[in-house]
Amino acid sequence: MDKINLGPALNAEEHWKPFRGDEVEAIIRYKKFVESDGSISESGEKIIGETFRIMEMCGNPEAAENNDTGLVIGYVQSGKTLSFTSLTALANDNDYQLVIVIAGTSTILSNQSFDRIKKDLRYDDRSDRKWMVKKNASTPDDRSTVRLKLEQWADPTMPKEDCTTILLTVMKHGTRLKSLTNMLKPLNLAGVPTLIIDDESDQASMNTRASANASEGRAVNEGEASVIYRRINELRSIFPHHTFLQYTATPQANLFINIMDRLSPNFIKLLTPGEGYTGGKAFFIDNPFLIRTIASTEIPSNQNVLSEPAPSLIYALKIFFLGVAAGSILKGEDNRSMMVHPSRLTDTHALYLSWIRNVQSSWIRLLESTDDDEKQQFRDSFRKAYEDLSATCANLPAFDDLMGNRLLHGIKLTKIKELNSRAGKTESVEWRDFYAHILVGGQAMDRGFTVEGLTVTYMPRGLGTGQVDTTLQRARFFGYKGKYIGYCRVWLDQQTIDAYQEIVRHEEDVRERLLEFDVNNKNLDSWDRQVVLDQMLNLTRPNVIYNTLYRDYLGDDWLVIKAPHDTFRLIPENRDIVDVFLHTNVGKFALDPGDPLRTDDQKHLLATIPLKACMQEILSKLKFTLESDSQPYSSVRALINRHLTDFPDELCSVFVMTSKLEHGVVVQAARTRRLESKDKELQQLFQGKNSRTGYLGDRDIKTNGRLSVQIHRLHMTASNGDEITDDDGQPLGDVMTLAIWIPASIGQDIIRQDNNTV
Repeated sequence: MDKINLGPALNAEEHWKPFRGDEVEAIIRYKKFVESDGSISESGEKIIGETFRIMEMCGNPEAAENNDTGLVIGYVQSGKTLSFTSLTALANDNDYQLVIVIAGTSTILSNQSFDRIKKDLRYDDRSDRKWMVKKNASTPDDRSTVRLKLEQWADPTMPKEDCTTILLTVMKHGTRLKSLTNMLKPLNLAGVPTLIIDDESDQASMNTRASANASEGRAVNEGEASVIYRRINELRSIFPHHTFLQYTATPQANLFINIMDRLSPNFIKLLTPGEGYTGGKAFFIDNPFLIRTIASTEIPSNQNVLSEPAPSLIYALKIFFLGVAAGSILKGEDNRSMMVHPSRLTDTHALYLSWIRNVQSSWIRLLESTDDDEKQQFRDSFRKAYEDLSATCANLPAFDDLMGNRLLHGIKLTKIKELNSRAGKTESVEWRDFYAHILVGGQAMDRGFTVEGLTVTYMPRGLGTGQVDTTLQRARFFGYKGKYIGYCRVWLDQQTIDAYQEIVRHEEDVRERLLEFDVNNKNLDSWDRQVVLDQMLNLTRPNVIYNTLYRDYLGDDWLVIKAPHDTFRLIPENRDIVDVFLHTNVGKFALDPGDPLRTDDQKHLLATIPLKACMQEILSKLKFTLESDSQPYSSVRALINRHLTDFPDELCSVFVMTSKLEHGVVVQAARTRRLESKDKELQQLFQGKNSRTGYLGDRDIKTNGRLSVQIHRLHMTASNGDEITDDDGQPLGDVMTLAIWIPASIGQDIIRQDNNTV
């Protein structure tokens, strides 16, 4: 069975053009993206612009039918909710009749999304009936209400401005999704343009039986399916006209599921964060001083049982409470919060909760002590933490101003709360009740949960399996903290710090590779499934991946094209590309240095040229089709392009093997190389070392520390020396191939996926 979204993404000029109406502008104004003269600010216009570009990829509401799947990628804590709420408003402006938001795998997250959407739409404060908003709709009365609203749209005598857009939010839960589908299914949904938004779409929505189906030889859409995956597809199937939009900051699973999977996206949009956003780059690259190391001896485990709070936790609490005291003076933020994220085990949460409350009680007692010496000694113990903060906070009040009643009140009035499902469900946080909060928990504070005014994060847990999406979603300390980033500190173990640094590089690499598909509205099915990823990390959970993931390390080694003869028609095309390159650059070539006793076949021409020119003139043009060649070759080119973004003036060395200059022309001789048979790879490309002639061997023909390309011209024979011919009976002579030396300075691990189309 085919996936739903086989239609190609259209070129931009073929798209319908959405109407920018009052609803989308009102939501931007409500979020205070306005100038002093009342006009929408540049940041607000950017949000509207990105929303418009997403909307034009969705189905034209005037069309009879539509089935598309889009992927919208933001950064963690960067404002994805505002994006899809703005998109919902724009859908209303453009006569979309129904919007469904699938949000939250827990009650607290589902309620959080529902409350935000209602608030941003000003739903409870407006007198018109532009919207009808319901949560987890499932009853016959809900069906009756939806039917009446849809009948308004179907009535040609009803003015469109008097019609109501139905907004249904539903928890990402099998029973909730089934109930919603059953409620809507009896309705006439033909001609009802619908937008379905899946928030945190990589979580729970994917088919967790995908890898099992692959191993059992089942087709992508014909094997067993996990419950939520099945329920989402059942919901989609009842809408003749819908666009399914996947929102996430961690798209690894979405991008690497099989492209025939019903949830595989066919278009991509990248969100850019607004002013003041601080993500992975801000913390781990630009301001590494904000990141602190928890020693392995301070991380609890079965082998390392802690009997008291670690020194790093005590210090983190001092940093936090000083920030609370400063905030009470400066009146800057609505909240100041600290997150303690030990592990998923609730017993560990209880232990940390007990420690922190004991510290709080002890410090209150010391600050209220009548023993002036004891009190002063305790205050002095905060001086190091104060100096730490003063290094990054230009507006930090004086030490003495903080250390009196401000600090005492800050510690006393901090709400300390355990946040997990120990009692059966996770409680919500009433942010308005207290200025300062310390939250202790695990998975309840992972993906999707927002900690208001978070300044200090303490995460005494290991990296675990090192899945990129899971690790990145724990970074609740990302967000719009530009105004108070100096008060922020993050405590992690060293391996996790290293992992986040690599994840930042991986995240930017993914976005760079997708940018062309975003800007040009290209169909995502043609995207090469390969990304940079350090070996300490795994891309995503393996059970959602149908096709095998391969890992290549490209660096400090040669990449050799071993089957340049795989497609006969490409042999003359590749030869012409090389000949043009040599002719264009002939003036740059000279005999490479070496022992004068070398034979003619051991002498080579060398040119030093810009790496960018080498890419443009030869590496990006040559084609090699055998999978064992084409995949790593594609990865190397991607690696070089990524390196050129940081080092655009980099040089490379090009060696024309067994060649000389004659009358201003590069003349290259063909070396004879053997194959096992016509369809096999080269037995050996490189010529070995020869001590008699002083030849170092082909493997050492390179420039240390610089990418080096060897161009080889081959005459190919069978292993017994017999001629091998092409389809026209011609010997396989003048076959061009390459060997590329990738220095360690450029090297990266690459995750790739082959045969994604089956």
